[in-house]
Amino acid sequence: MRLFSRLVVSHAAPLLVVTAALAIVLGALGRMTQLVVELGEDELGTLAREGALHEADWNLDLSMRHALARCARGEEEAATEPIERNAEILRERLRGTAPVSQPLRRASVGYLDLADRLLGSGVCSPYSATAEHERSELDARITTIWVERLAELHAAARAQEGDVGRLGTSALVAGVLLAAIALVFAMWTARRMAAEISQPLAEISRVAQRLSRGDFGESLAAEGPVEIVELAEELERMRVRLAELESLKQGFLASISHELRTPLSKIREALALLMDGACGPLQERQARVVGIARTACEREIRIVTTLLDLSRLRAGTPLRRRGGVSVDDVLANAVAEEGADARARRITIEVEREGDTVRTALDEALLERAFANLMRNAVSVSKAGQVVRVTRTIERVDGRSVAVVRVRDEGPGVPDEVRDTLFEPFVTVAVDDSPKALGIGLGLALAREVARAHGGELELEANVERGACFVMKLPLDGRESAPPRALGGAPLGVLGASS
Repeated sequence: MRLFSRLVVSHAAPLLVVTAALAIVLGALGRMTQLVVELGEDELGTLAREGALHEADWNLDLSMRHALARCARGEEEAATEPIERNAEILRERLRGTAPVSQPLRRASVGYLDLADRLLGSGVCSPYSATAEHERSELDARITTIWVERLAELHAAARAQEGDVGRLGTSALVAGVLLAAIALVFAMWTARRMAAEISQPLAEISRVAQRLSRGDFGESLAAEGPVEIVELAEELERMRVRLAELESLKQGFLASISHELRTPLSKIREALALLMDGACGPLQERQARVVGIARTACEREIRIVTTLLDLSRLRAGTPLRRRGGVSVDDVLANAVAEEGADARARRITIEVEREGDTVRTALDEALLERAFANLMRNAVSVSKAGQVVRVTRTIERVDGRSVAVVRVRDEGPGVPDEVRDTLFEPFVTVAVDDSPKALGIGLGLALAREVARAHGGELELEANVERGACFVMKLPLDGRESAPPRALGGAPLGVLGASS
């Protein structure tokens, strides 16, 4: 499924849940509105109708009650007219009013009967005294009926109010529950989408970082959206191609180095014979020229030897270990090898050893060249009068005895921009404020490969106040590290020839 489709599904599902919650809430609001309308139409309408009828009964009752006082003053006509008018009003309301409660209707009919009898016999006749007692009974009855009716209407309104409250509570609970479900589902979907995207991207990033460091041995297979899978497949194709190119490069370097070493060795022998006078004594100027040629030849042989060693190590060729080799002796040989160049530059190499001499199984030649490269690098960045300090200690790392060799100079230090590529082959930069000339960038790369081939490591020590300090750690149990591997388990690189 493509990323767009996944995003549509992940966003649409919570939206549908929220829409359902909104529909429930709106439905509940509609039902609550309907209940309120029904309450207004039924109960309140009934209350209005019966209230108007009760008002007419009350007005007729008052007119009959006031008639006694008017009769006592001899105002018979004034006493009759209100009774007739209110009786007619009560009749009209009984005819035009929708159905009302039967007790109220019977009481209203009783008022009309009493009014008709009173008007028929004469409002001020002796019958009016008897009618007064009947009027009082009707008054008590209509009051009781009205009070009871109000209580019924109030109870009905309370019942409707309870229904509305329960409906509102149910809608609120359902809405909150669905909203919570939508929130949980959205979080779960987001978490799953993030995992489906971030995990393969992290894997792609990790492999890309390994490729940037020149490690092409780990294949890549990512799962997730189609776009990420396509990106991973493209990166895998690039990794395979880079691995092939690296293998070709290593094979080429091994072959060309081997082809160069043989004639260079013959040139060195020829120059040595010339210096020894095999072809006759040399004049001073001739000897000086031969010396320059011999120095250049030695330098080229050293470069070719480094290329061969680097190719052999990267191809996974086993080390030529020899048991009982002293790390201190190897270190002393390297110091002696670089001592002449250091003295020529008026730079001092100081060696400090802590603890007893340690012996283990080592590739003596390779390790000596690694130590020499570190010292040569330190001397090259130092100025006249400065000191290169070489220390050897024994430390415990993860329960193992480790020989730790530190090579520290007093130069300008390592620029931050080259720290990540410091140990890469063929990477070299000019160091400001130092006499170092640009090389081809093989010394530190070979030193690290030698350390790793012995199961150790070479690192640049951080937080050094002045200069740079390279630290090589060598396990003393003779354990080797696994060589890098390319596609299909084949060794990375082609071994052109042994050194």
